[in-house]
Parts: sequence; C-alpha cells; structure tokens
Amino acid sequence: MKDNQVATVVIFTDWYVPGYKAGGPVQSVFNLAEMLSKDFHVKVVSRNTDLNSRQAYHNVLSDQWVSIGNHHEVLYISQGKLGFKIIKQIIKENSNNVILINGLYSFYFSFLPALLCISYPVRKVFIAVRGMLHTSALSVKPIKKQLFLTFARGLGLYQKPIMLATNAEEIEEIKKSLGRVKPVIAPNIPMVYQDLKPSIKKDDKLFTVAFIGRIAPEKNPLTLIEALQKIESPLQVIFCGGSNNESYLKSFKDQLSKLPAHIKYEYHTEMSHNDIQNLLSVTDVMALPSLGENFGHAIYESLVAGVPVIIGNNTPWKNLETKLSGIEIEPKDAASVKEAIYRFMTMNQEEFELWRKGANKAAFDYYSSNNFRQIYLDLFS
Repeated sequence: MKDNQVATVVIFTDWYVPGYKAGGPVQSVFNLAEMLSKDFHVKVVSRNTDLNSRQAYHNVLSDQWVSIGNHHEVLYISQGKLGFKIIKQIIKENSNNVILINGLYSFYFSFLPALLCISYPVRKVFIAVRGMLHTSALSVKPIKKQLFLTFARGLGLYQKPIMLATNAEEIEEIKKSLGRVKPVIAPNIPMVYQDLKPSIKKDDKLFTVAFIGRIAPEKNPLTLIEALQKIESPLQVIFCGGSNNESYLKSFKDQLSKLPAHIKYEYHTEMSHNDIQNLLSVTDVMALPSLGENFGHAIYESLVAGVPVIIGNNTPWKNLETKLSGIEIEPKDAASVKEAIYRFMTMNQEEFELWRKGANKAAFDYYSSNNFRQIYLDLFS
C-alpha cells in the first residue's frame, strides 16, 4: 500500500505485462514503472487483455488494484468496466499526483485521460509521444491521424501536459505536429545491460537472420524479403511480430511463400519477451529496415545479445559501422540490405566475434551514458 511519504505516479497505457503482443512499448513501460518504484508509488492503469485479444489474462485479477513488488500497483480494467466513469474517477482521485499518459491515439488510455486532466487541477501531466509523430508513423492512416491532431490542438489538449520525446529529433517532430507545446527529452528505459554471452559458432549452424517488429508498412519487412530473394546461399530467416493491417499481412505472407527453397523461413505472430531473448541467442544478425524508430527496443536488445543489426538510417542509432555493431541502410534499398546480409554471412569467425563484441559495447555505451533514474526523478518530483 501507499507510503504517505512517497509521491505517486499514475501511468495510463493500453497494454501492460503480462501482455507482450504490442512489442517494445510494453516492456519499456514496465521497465519505467520498475525504475520509478524505487522513488515513487507507481500505479499503472491498463486493459486486462493483450493486443488483438478478447481473452482476459490468466491468473490476473481484474478491476482491482494488484500489487507488483514494492510501490508498484496495476489496475487491469475489464471491457465491461472500461468507460468514461472509471477513467474520470482515477483522474479525480489522483489530481494531486503525477499523471503519465503513454501514447496519443488510444481513446480510453490517451485521449480521455488527457481531456479529463484539463478539467481537474492535476499537479503534473506528462504525455510520452512514443514515436507516434514520426513521419513514417504519420504516413499510416494519415487522414485519420491529421484529423485527430487538428481536433486535439483545437481542444488545447497538449498545451498543459509536458510532452516527452526520446531524442532531439523527436522534439522537432512534436513541435511540427503540435505547435506551441512543451516537449522535453526523457529516454525510453531499456532492459538492464548484460555482459556478452558465448554464442554458437557461425559455421556450426545455418546462418540465421531475425526480423523483430510488427508486420506493417513502417517496419518494412517486404524489403527484407526482397533482399533475401536475391541471396543465393542457404540461410534461415525468422520473422516475429503481429499485425493490425490485414492487406499488408497478406502481401507479406504471399511474398514469404515465394522465397527460394534454400531460404528457410519461420513466421511467429507471437513471442513473449523471454522467447525473443532465446531467439536472439541463436541469431547471427537482426535485420529491421524500418522507415524510422524513435528508439527501437528490438535494436537495443539485439545489441545487448551481441547480435549486429541491419537497420534503416532514420533511427537514433548512428555510426554503427564505425563501432562494428551494425550497418545502416536506405530502408527501401533491397540491394543494400542484401549486401549487408551477405557481408555478415561471409565473415570468418574471428571477424564476426569483433562485431558481436562491438554490438554488445554499443548497448553498454547507451545504457551507461544515461542516468535514467535521475532524469525521471527531476521531471516527476
């Protein structure tokens, strides 16, 4: 229960652990809540279902506060209880606390809390933008999103809250889309850095490429498939990620089925965080030619695992090649993706180990260069 000497942070987010289908943001919010609970009483408000699921989580109590560790509670709201009344009640009861809204477009967990924070004198309100104003993100359902943003600006929805960006580039994206708002940099909280573990030698198994991300236009898996079609040597590719875009998913599956016989492939719509860590332990290269990332948890976690990355050149991860940790490519240039994969395939074990160490060091440098706890302590205190 709450210690009266500990300030409270209330986090609204569509999906939360034990869910995992929404990908990196779920783990990021959990990492943040765990870190904040060292200094604050953290209360997370979320659904009791995972992304694209109507089945409530097993062994999780719904519609009541559930304790997770010290100073960390979660309210998993069932579909029958989710509505204006309960969100209003939570905002009203926590008007003297800090409210953090994760994302922009969810009606119950983004829009409605932000709207109600206008009505009540909430002490501090923050909105984590989560890359949702990046050009690549706005290019998906652009008319719908622009109409929403125009409506939100008209309501003054974002004038009071402090908008959280993960880097300087996102600060500019926020200003461009929302006008006169107050953005500050607050980095995503990644998994704790881990030392490099031994791996299976390249030549002792089929070379393995992993794609970890949604099957969506902005993540651009079709370019990876196009690149693989040009590779003449045997390899294995494992795609991991769900999809909310049925037509794009169909195109993806159609193209996947046309890969030549020497390219072995798997597609997993669902993988828990632990399963992804196990996948990375047998992966040689993680290829994610996405059109843009505001952070990229799959990128960071691959680097932690000592897996070099092939990524689009519109992410915060820069100069990877000079660090022997990855290769940045033009996202739509399948030939460059193919050349990058082939480069890793043809490396001898000694050279490849240098890249594995470089990948792990890039993750260490990122983790050690950010005092995450102090950044959020300064913001929320």
